Amino acid sequence: MKLLVFLAFAFFSGLSISAGDYKCGSIECYEFSPDTKDKESLQRGLSAYMNYCYGCHSLKYSRYKRVAEDLSIPLDIYEQNLIFDDSKIGDLMHISLKESKAIELLGAKPPDLTLEARLRSPEWVYTYLDTFYEDSSRPYGVNNKVYVNVSMPHVLEDIQSELSEEEYDRYIADITNFLTYVSDPSAETRKQLGIYVILFLLIFTAFAYLVYREFKKDLK
Repeated sequence: MKLLVFLAFAFFSGLSISAGDYKCGSIECYEFSPDTKDKESLQRGLSAYMNYCYGCHSLKYSRYKRVAEDLSIPLDIYEQNLIFDDSKIGDLMHISLKESKAIELLGAKPPDLTLEARLRSPEWVYTYLDTFYEDSSRPYGVNNKVYVNVSMPHVLEDIQSELSEEEYDRYIADITNFLTYVSDPSAETRKQLGIYVILFLLIFTAFAYLVYREFKKDLK
């Protein structure tokens, strides 16, 4: 019984980790709560990622088909609008940029971002996307408060200049939501299953205790 209570406490407390528990380099992470149940946000985030990030940053542990199905996007529409090379819908999400070419153009190979939100935290990703600033000393004229001297241009600069602050916040929130989803596609299913398992164990324990009481009566 004590073990059951401990497991229930551990499960539910694990769902409520505060955004303030994460550091973003030398600054505090901005407050952000990912919502991977919001399909529309995930769809917008996918579109933004594929158009502005995917040219350099692969998602090589994900498959186009799995993403399309999870995000309720018809496969033919996904293929026509979000696959930009000769990849097939069942392929892993590799990019066409070769490592040697990336080093020649950028000085380093851009990292795969499949697990980025899981390794660093969604708060880190969101804060990183929101803290680029002008710095003429850097090769691309920008720097970042979270990842100081990062060798990456501010690829969303044009988008940021066109949007209001609120609209841009939503834009990078959608990208962060998508990266949070793609880092752990089964998270929501696992959480729901975990709740059912805990409920089953509670009910089973209650019946087991009642049966134990009846057996105890017979032993007296």
